[in-house]
Amino acid sequence: MKPLEKSAKKGTASMIVTVVLYAIGASSVPYAWLSDLLGGAKELEWIFGFIARTACAILPIYLILEFGFGDLFKLSATKLKGSLLAIPSVLIAVNNLPIIPLMSGYMSINANFWQFIPFVLNCLSIGILEEVCFRGCVFPLFAYKFSKDKKGLFWSVVCSSAVFGGVHIVNLLGGFSPFVFLQMGYSFLIGLICAFALIVSGNIYLPILMHGVYDVGGFMVSEGIASGVIWTLPNVIWTAVASVLLGAVIIIIFIKKDFSKLNGNLNLLRNPE
Repeated sequence: MKPLEKSAKKGTASMIVTVVLYAIGASSVPYAWLSDLLGGAKELEWIFGFIARTACAILPIYLILEFGFGDLFKLSATKLKGSLLAIPSVLIAVNNLPIIPLMSGYMSINANFWQFIPFVLNCLSIGILEEVCFRGCVFPLFAYKFSKDKKGLFWSVVCSSAVFGGVHIVNLLGGFSPFVFLQMGYSFLIGLICAFALIVSGNIYLPILMHGVYDVGGFMVSEGIASGVIWTLPNVIWTAVASVLLGAVIIIIFIKKDFSKLNGNLNLLRNPE
């Protein structure tokens, strides 16, 4: 057993705190100043953001391997088949894209192709960093602390997602805004659906892509990629109905599916030596 794997199983709580603190620090790297030095172009800020976050993701990826969770990076026919069960989660992430407002003319795209690409890469880098930290490290670390049955799996998903949502309170350091508490709420929810995608697919790639897509939709207006009204009445109704229906499907799948193989895949059954 590797030293870090042994430490993770004996000092799980301290490892969780360490990874969370690292995630907060890595997400706060002041890459924007470099863009400002070079003229302040938004495209440069996105490119530097992508480079900074991707570089910061190297350490948690290393920890995933050292903790014994390396199977999350492996793909197989069985895992691809399991990914089909994550379709409801994927649809929730895709639904965050302002498809209805764009189609109905309430929103318009302001960016060209060469602006859109670095924006998407920047959003993807958020997914890479946060997913390898929270779904790749924190979630299975929580799974060490709970029973190795479906009840324990449920609490591992909830607790890791609650931590993920909770860390967004650091955004208050930039000034008080009620939006931060809303952000904490929907971050908890995206944490839930990404964790579900992880456990049914058995790989980290799907949650990363889902997270990236979700952020593309979430940042299109604030980053100037699109302008207009997102929350039109039809979009609100569709989002509410779709979320309830897809959420119900996710709950049913979780109840019905046997996750007994997950403990082996995540190396949760070995005791520290």
